[in-house]
Amino acid sequence: MKKIFLMTLAAMFFGTVGDAKVNVTEDKSQSQDEVKAVDLGLSVKWANMNVGATKSSGFGTYFAWGETKPKEYYSWKTYIWSKGDSQFLIKYSSTDKRIQLALSDDAARANLGGSWRMPTADEFDELVNPDNCTWEWTTKDGVNGYKVTGKKTGNSIFLPITGFRYYADTQFRAVSGVYWTSSLYGGNPNKAWCLEFNVTDIAVYYGNLSSNRFSGRCIRAVQ
Repeated sequence: MKKIFLMTLAAMFFGTVGDAKVNVTEDKSQSQDEVKAVDLGLSVKWANMNVGATKSSGFGTYFAWGETKPKEYYSWKTYIWSKGDSQFLIKYSSTDKRIQLALSDDAARANLGGSWRMPTADEFDELVNPDNCTWEWTTKDGVNGYKVTGKKTGNSIFLPITGFRYYADTQFRAVSGVYWTSSLYGGNPNKAWCLEFNVTDIAVYYGNLSSNRFSGRCIRAVQ
């Protein structure tokens, strides 16, 4: 079973959250910033913004796990890797026993090209590990999120709160950040590992908010 890193950060961040504004609308009026690889001193370099975002504080595009295009409605009936139901998966299932997303189904590779790809659960574990990075709750462009700084290099990225798409709605956008990994949860093929965070907790997890592969979540690419 994948090890979960969970950090309770309330004592550190409740002093700053009162000054952090909640803005649930992404400003897309600015021109597209360049997607760059940031060296945090880890095994991979992390993109400076989400897939589909125009700037580092942008939410970006919401994808179902293993899909490479956004859509208006997220459910098992619209999920390309099922026959309309969680019990009838046609890929990444208990039948084919595939637990790692193929690059052909990787939204980061499909949308950014080059050597960009979605991070694995292990790579998010490495990012979350307090021995490697510091996580500071802050606000950027009116959006709450975490500034993540590599201890070896001093370089930083910003991970905004994003919420997730469920059916036709975007939920928890002002509360939680939820990011897909490319790793399926081996205990249940209906689920995939996610990075989940809010002002008090950060975890690489497969349950709660990240219980269904069909739901739409944001992606932060690596290379």
